[in-house]
Amino acid sequence: MSKPNRPGAAPKQGGKPPANAAKGGQKAAPKPAARAAQSAPQKQGPQKSAPKSAPQGPRGRQQNSAHSASVELDEGEELVRQLSALAVAMAGAVKSGNAPVDQDGERIGQQDLDRLIRKCLRARDDESLYEALEQVRFEDRGAWSFLRQAIEDAAQILVMRRGERLQEINTFMIPLLVRTKGGLQQAAVFQNGDDFEALKDSLQQSGLESARARVVLVAHAYHPDEIEALSYSEVEAMNRDAYTSLTDKKVLSVPAIERSMRGWPASDFAAADDALELRFLLGFSLKELDDTFYVVPTDEAKADAYFEQRAERFRAWSEKNAPLLQRCLSGSSAPDACQVHFMYQDLFFGGKQTGNAEYRTLQMLSELEQGLAAAQAAAADAMAVFALASEDDETGDWQLTVQLRARDDQRLLAQSLQVLDGDPDEQLLDVAHAVASLGVTQSMLAEGLDDAGQPHNMRPFGEL
Repeated sequence: MSKPNRPGAAPKQGGKPPANAAKGGQKAAPKPAARAAQSAPQKQGPQKSAPKSAPQGPRGRQQNSAHSASVELDEGEELVRQLSALAVAMAGAVKSGNAPVDQDGERIGQQDLDRLIRKCLRARDDESLYEALEQVRFEDRGAWSFLRQAIEDAAQILVMRRGERLQEINTFMIPLLVRTKGGLQQAAVFQNGDDFEALKDSLQQSGLESARARVVLVAHAYHPDEIEALSYSEVEAMNRDAYTSLTDKKVLSVPAIERSMRGWPASDFAAADDALELRFLLGFSLKELDDTFYVVPTDEAKADAYFEQRAERFRAWSEKNAPLLQRCLSGSSAPDACQVHFMYQDLFFGGKQTGNAEYRTLQMLSELEQGLAAAQAAAADAMAVFALASEDDETGDWQLTVQLRARDDQRLLAQSLQVLDGDPDEQLLDVAHAVASLGVTQSMLAEGLDDAGQPHNMRPFGEL
């Protein structure tokens, strides 16, 4: 999952699959955001004037304003309290294995929780969602994860009724690591309409989506800053844009999707620099709720096979269409204009986490390699020390310091700080395996670092 930051600073699901596999996807489709033009955020409409019955004198306006603020505050506090209480109760019941269900097999309280979350999303009340997450984080880490997943799913998956049919539309992403000389140029990306159409068609032809589904791919390679700026309600609004565009031929604009394309920040790469950059392909998949193509088997072994087959189809798609995507990103037919590493396709927040985690891992490995080179030391002569710090008071993230120390005298050779987004235990293992790829075979787990950066209370973390 991705870190639930507040809108403007930084605000999973999907397939089960290996988080860092270069392998799942979706099919392409018609017109909605396929060539949605980049634009500045939409202007707000005209502001409503005060009701004619409102008091007109200074004191009247002051009293009315104070009363409205008080009511709004009370309603907001109550909403946050309800969200928090439901999350804690439901997470506790799930953890204990005694979660009661209703006659439809749904957990008791789930409908109430989903209703409150949807209310916030439709009202673009991200603040209440972030406040509830912050409040729950200090009370119950498990409930925090439970609530965040519920909010993410409500934003990235919508179930809509169309006549007698129930349909689901979701927002998906494919994270990409792109290596070029001098960095990607936004003006060159997706400029060839034929290549973009071929890319969309390749997704459909790959069998990554049901033949009955409709999928739209946005003709924009999203920069991490653009993805980070999207709040929960903005993702939900983009989903609604895509649904309306796919089901209503009269719709000519998709304002939420257009707003999401804020543009890339200025690049610091020189023309001769070897640049490694993270980008995201973003799309929307519309399907019938009863489509058996998406039914995951209940048997564990069959479910594993289902996801592995899905992952294999994505691997095949990525290998076959890498040259096509290279042309789409570089605006050149030269096959070596850029190199693309595909990560696993997921729903919006899962794809965001996967891409950011992979990119941070590569940065960490680069820092550690540079440290070893500066110390003229070999990875085989170093041991890894992992020190997991308590979560940051501001963001709720866990901080992981990775040190490489000489095995003989424990002098510091290299160091990198990792911010963990999600389950710290799972990510600690992922980071440890990444460090092992450098050739480090011994590792220690420390309870923390002192003011001088020295680890204390170390114990073996196992052979990597």
